[in-house]
Amino acid sequence: MTVLTSPAPASWLRRPAARAAAAAVIVLVLVVAAGAAWDPSGLLAPVSGRGLPLLGTGSAYQWAPLLVGLPVLLAATALPLLLLAGSRPQRSAWWVFLVTWATVLGAGALATAVTGLVAAAPMIGPHLSAGATLRFTFAVSGFAATKFLLIGPLVAAAAALAFRLGPAGTTTNTTTATATATAGFGETAGKPTGIRAVPPKSADDTASPKADDAALATDAAPVDDAALAHSSALPDAGDGESGWWHWRVTDVGFVVAGMYVVVMVVAAAFGERWWRGGPVGYALSDTLLGANAAAEPGFPAGVVVFLGSFWLVVRALWRRQARRTLPAVAVTVWLAATVAGLGLGVLGAVTAATAHAPFDGGPDIWWIATTLLSVATGIGYGVTTGLVGALGTAAGWRWRSRSRAALDSAYRDPSRWWHITVPAFVLLLAVPLLTRAPAAPGPRPVEPATPVAVSGGLERLHLLPAAGEDALPVIGDVTGRQVILRGVNVNQLIDYHLRDPAIPATAPLTDADFAGIAALGFNVVRLGMSWSQLEPRRGEFDQSYLQQIRAAVASAKAHGIYVVLDMHQDAWGNALARPDQQCGGGTTPTRGWDGAPAWATITDGTLHCQFLARDLAPAVATAYSNFYTDRDGIQTELVKAWAFVAQAFANEPAVAGYDLLNEPGIGANPPISSGLLLGRYYDAAITAIRDAERAGRGFAHLVFFEPSVLWSGLAFDVTPPPGFTDDRLLVFAPHPYSESISMDQGFGLTIATIERNLTVSARAAAAYGAALWPGEWGWFGDPAVDGATVARFGATQDRRGLGGAFWVWKQGCGSPETGPHAKTSGNLAGVDCVTGAPIAPPTGFAQPLSRAYPKRFPGLLRTLEATGGGLRFSAWAAADGADCRLDIWVPGDAQPVLRTENIRDVKSLRVPGGWQVTGCARGDYTVRITR
Repeated sequence: MTVLTSPAPASWLRRPAARAAAAAVIVLVLVVAAGAAWDPSGLLAPVSGRGLPLLGTGSAYQWAPLLVGLPVLLAATALPLLLLAGSRPQRSAWWVFLVTWATVLGAGALATAVTGLVAAAPMIGPHLSAGATLRFTFAVSGFAATKFLLIGPLVAAAAALAFRLGPAGTTTNTTTATATATAGFGETAGKPTGIRAVPPKSADDTASPKADDAALATDAAPVDDAALAHSSALPDAGDGESGWWHWRVTDVGFVVAGMYVVVMVVAAAFGERWWRGGPVGYALSDTLLGANAAAEPGFPAGVVVFLGSFWLVVRALWRRQARRTLPAVAVTVWLAATVAGLGLGVLGAVTAATAHAPFDGGPDIWWIATTLLSVATGIGYGVTTGLVGALGTAAGWRWRSRSRAALDSAYRDPSRWWHITVPAFVLLLAVPLLTRAPAAPGPRPVEPATPVAVSGGLERLHLLPAAGEDALPVIGDVTGRQVILRGVNVNQLIDYHLRDPAIPATAPLTDADFAGIAALGFNVVRLGMSWSQLEPRRGEFDQSYLQQIRAAVASAKAHGIYVVLDMHQDAWGNALARPDQQCGGGTTPTRGWDGAPAWATITDGTLHCQFLARDLAPAVATAYSNFYTDRDGIQTELVKAWAFVAQAFANEPAVAGYDLLNEPGIGANPPISSGLLLGRYYDAAITAIRDAERAGRGFAHLVFFEPSVLWSGLAFDVTPPPGFTDDRLLVFAPHPYSESISMDQGFGLTIATIERNLTVSARAAAAYGAALWPGEWGWFGDPAVDGATVARFGATQDRRGLGGAFWVWKQGCGSPETGPHAKTSGNLAGVDCVTGAPIAPPTGFAQPLSRAYPKRFPGLLRTLEATGGGLRFSAWAAADGADCRLDIWVPGDAQPVLRTENIRDVKSLRVPGGWQVTGCARGDYTVRITR
């Protein structure tokens, strides 16, 4: 029996664990303060950022980081250290370093999730459910936590140093060798495995809640190292027999089994909303390891990796744990799951990076994107399952003795191991797979519509169902034909900030513009509108501006051109221009662009200084977050503006649909603002549009929606959660600027090639059950050089049967996109800024853009390739289709040479800029056009 001793009274900071926790908290506070003072982007600072208020009162997103997130961060960092580090002077400083690092990572994710939940809670309602908010905030918590992978070592070094230096603390011997063998965690000290040998059960072994409480009280005492060492030498006791079936489940096995149940429940409850079917699932669609049914077929492997890592971490923590209290048990489970989630994310990133097939566009560094997304997803998963597991373990811990007694009795017969454990394991593993379909967030398949009679003009558009399981819905018309929308952006109705009022930012929009657009073979324009012009004063819609839009639609229709009405904005609005703002630290004054009216621009006194890009400015981020949270009802006003426009065009077939917001800003708390709340705005706008169409006795138009502006700059982002709306006429319309003006090009890097960008975009569209249409793309350098890249983009479009809209048709010399000393302006149809003379579209761009393609055709596309001014095209159409008409554009003056199969009444008609080839196609048909 060892002697009980009592330590002399000591201050709280004489305990090494207390010093470590205090040091970690102090360093975290300093890091938060430094980020708030110096981070010009607001993306790296845990709280606030340079030019952003530390504590705002306008919306929850402004005060939640400081009043909710920071306390959670500090508490979730300090508490595990106090519980796990203990007071034993033998504890390794390296062990404290690793525990602190993991704790800071988990605390950062937990603080981010809670902050996001508080910030988004006021928006819960008809367009955002509480369940979706809870799932999204925890699922994406790992993204903000990735910054703590960098902060963590600094905090951990301070904690380890504080632990090592100073008074060593004291150790109290409290147990006997035999007591140690049965108390604590039911482990053989030094051998914390999932099973251990035990002597035969006696009547006294029958567990009860009171016995559990007594054991827990014993657990709370510090454990003597000598006693632990002695207990590890105890021989395995038996009842006269030997064999593996005399081993019973210990407390490590208890928590691992409990975590297995949690993993299965989470997988079944969340369905496909986490990994492949979540807001970053498009990037995780190659070989995927995930402890969720959405990762099928990597689900079983993901479960094994996660639980194996969890088991190893629990063993390591419990082997070195000094105070084994119920809170310490819960913290151990949470921390082990966090580390296991990180490990799963890292392994998934390595798997994804090595599994990618080569792309035609050459090498890129897409592995950077997959690593970030995979690791962040793994961290969020680990923190969430760990939190659920910790709560479950805490609730069931007092009953563990009864559970172990029952299992010990069951496993005395070796056959029962196989008859009970294996079926239970397999059944739990099958639950998420069996419940996968009901749990999926979408997409619901587009229901095939009954084709209608031919009208003779532009037919109204809708979506045609996907051709197969791996295909996307496609844009088609109501007669059943597929329609490829290829064209150009028109910005001549956009209200840009004027650098010089004497120099216009745009050229007047006339019928001649649409004639020129049609002469290039285009059949669509994405027509930019400005909210600042549509609703210049709150609650008052400008009928004269609406008439300009009507005139543009009518002119486009007369030339056989569809119109996508685009609510355009860049960096929120022209009211943000502050050319005289005093900036520093690598930032420059905001120039002002276009979009929202001044009355809807709420910046709360933040700095108008941008860092690297126009959207990375405190004023822009604040204006967007105030929009996303509907501050003063400004989002509601934009939704009403959409209803006003939609009712005006409710019966107009030439309007292809509505692009709800151009390149939405990330806001002050991405991805909550730029993912979850952006999806909420989209659903509110769609609902208002559908109500307006019904009120106008019209029909449902297509809805084009975009990811945030980060997609344009990086080729990836956390998108609105799949299932953000029940509407089915969805078209995913990202801006694939890879290898053009994306942010990586400024550093001489290529994160994603053109080909990869469109592949990833297609995966994202598939998650929504949406069609894909690149709403903006383009190059802005020398057409003689960049023309080859434009042609490569076009070839990729052809292989995928995609349309899209090139940026831009015309651009005035006073546009913010044109430098003050530029001699020319525009990207396709230019203008001489000295003489004002128009400049014809350059051959380097015009030739690949005006290549041959089928505008409208019956059936489903099989192959499409435009080469040397010709075309090779094949498709399949039902013999009883309502509309067999084929409409192909061929550029140039020379009459095309046609070779067709299963097409009758083939004709070539001379039109401005080229030829129109028509016919009636049935069954398997092909078209070969040469010059």
